[in-house]
Amino acid sequence: MFHLRDEKLAIPVVLLAGIVWSFGPLVVRYMDEPGLVPWQYIFGRGLTIFIIINVYLFLDEGKRFIENYKNIGLSGFVGGIGLGIAMMSFIWSITHTTAAVTLLCLATMPFITAILAYFFLKETISVNVWISIAIATLGILIMALGKTDSSYIFGFIFGILSSIGFSVFSVSLRWRKSTPKFTTVA
Repeated sequence: MFHLRDEKLAIPVVLLAGIVWSFGPLVVRYMDEPGLVPWQYIFGRGLTIFIIINVYLFLDEGKRFIENYKNIGLSGFVGGIGLGIAMMSFIWSITHTTAAVTLLCLATMPFITAILAYFFLKETISVNVWISIAIATLGILIMALGKTDSSYIFGFIFGILSSIGFSVFSVSLRWRKSTPKFTTVA
């Protein structure tokens, strides 16, 4: 069995994953008529992630990784739904607006996560952070809503929905810390 928890490999693997993951907008932008095949792209992307994570879990834990699916619970279910909404909304956003607007919407994720954690996990947010959230939100709205084309606004709305989905996923991971993280992603 492989030793998959080698700390010397962790940073390069995470960096490589980030680099590979960042090609998502580029792939969608260079697709011929991406608006015609979003569900096929979402399905292929989701299936690839599911297979890779389950292969990793199998190599790391053997056949007992299946037990993780039984231990997901409500927090894992909510996190999985949030992540699914985020993935689907991301593709819908990037096929209906520019990559810059989609990624600008994803930049709201820390703010949304902080607000959700404030309400659901009872975490505190300092006054300085509230002021930063307000100023950044105003700036994002000014930049993103510069165009009023309906397709552009549709993409913006789905970009914000994607950010909310990722935030729900993040908060769900902190909600019940015993929830199997990789299984929630799968």
